Amino acid sequence: MTAKSWLELGCLRMSQLRFQEARSAFDKALAIEPDNPYTWSNYSGLLRTLGRLDEAGEFAGKAAQRLVNEPLVLLNHFLIEQERDHLAQAISGYQQLATRWPELPAVHYHLGQALVCQGEFAAAETSLSRCLMLDLGHDAAFQSLVACWLGQRQFALALAYLEQRLATRPYNGYTIALRCIAQRNLMRTDEAAVLDDPSRWLRCYHMDRPPQGFAALADFNQALLAHVEAHPELGAYSGQATIDGQRLNNLLEPVTGPTPVLAHWILQQLRDYLAWVRTQPHPFGKAVDATLALRGWAILLRTGGYETPHLHPGGFISCVYYPSVPDVVSDSADQAGNLVFGEPDPLFLLDQPGPMLSLTPAQGMLAVFPSWLWHHTVPFSSEQPRLSLAFDLYPQ
Repeated sequence: MTAKSWLELGCLRMSQLRFQEARSAFDKALAIEPDNPYTWSNYSGLLRTLGRLDEAGEFAGKAAQRLVNEPLVLLNHFLIEQERDHLAQAISGYQQLATRWPELPAVHYHLGQALVCQGEFAAAETSLSRCLMLDLGHDAAFQSLVACWLGQRQFALALAYLEQRLATRPYNGYTIALRCIAQRNLMRTDEAAVLDDPSRWLRCYHMDRPPQGFAALADFNQALLAHVEAHPELGAYSGQATIDGQRLNNLLEPVTGPTPVLAHWILQQLRDYLAWVRTQPHPFGKAVDATLALRGWAILLRTGGYETPHLHPGGFISCVYYPSVPDVVSDSADQAGNLVFGEPDPLFLLDQPGPMLSLTPAQGMLAVFPSWLWHHTVPFSSEQPRLSLAFDLYPQ
């Protein structure tokens, strides 16, 4: 294969979240053609995902020096500088790009998002509004714009625009969650509670007997743990909610090992949950009866690892199964290792907190909830693994 072919394969594997395969392909491209700035730029994006920010910065900087008329290459360089905590340098770079290429939505989005991080809400609003003028469907820009309004306590304005966006994009979980925040900030708690009260929506199921082919449930759970730990794509990746832990994307690919057995059992439980959802004011309505697909990933944590507040905007029902739970989590009285619902990303100002729920995981437990519910986990101290297998159910 040529260097170009390896580069294209690396980019494809990146888009599929198969990061170790992408790294191998980029390495082969560089071995054949070590001075290709396009390979440098794409490889830097992968190194950024792998948390190797200094190396990523070196490759991105070299590519930016060579490709001075390629806006996306330059944008990638400043993105990495921002992640390296060089925020002022990144903002200056974004501003230069916005002047040179004013019709590129991504430039205005990243400038606005960086200004939000600095608390410069008025300037951020200008950039994000410009992005949305160029690309009305840019969800991330809209979310950052809502963060601007919330940060300036323009709660009524935020709610009005969220209602307007939901009228045309009713299945966007992020917009549903942000509307609840705006409603609570306006003291419209009863309206928000219909959708953001975790005690209303959370249901737990338990695998009470081992699947066929396994003598005991503990054997099945151990097989799941061994499958994840041995997977070549298990790694520490940045840009996700996982902190100081390992992640395996595409858990259901390839269809081997014990994961298809687990997926079959989970789908059975989700049928029960969906039957109940049909009796509730679930905002996705007829999507419940659409053709549905399941995607999954794994989070492996040990001492100090945790998940930051997040939600799953790509799904409409989410769930998490626990094959392995440390003793310290099961026995803890201080919520260590718990799954906690109700606390949003701190980017979104919530003056009037809503109800929270702390769930202690147990081996063999499946927790099911709507994808718009904010959730995070609490750090714990144990070298025993805390393995959670997460899934999103979504309409095709």
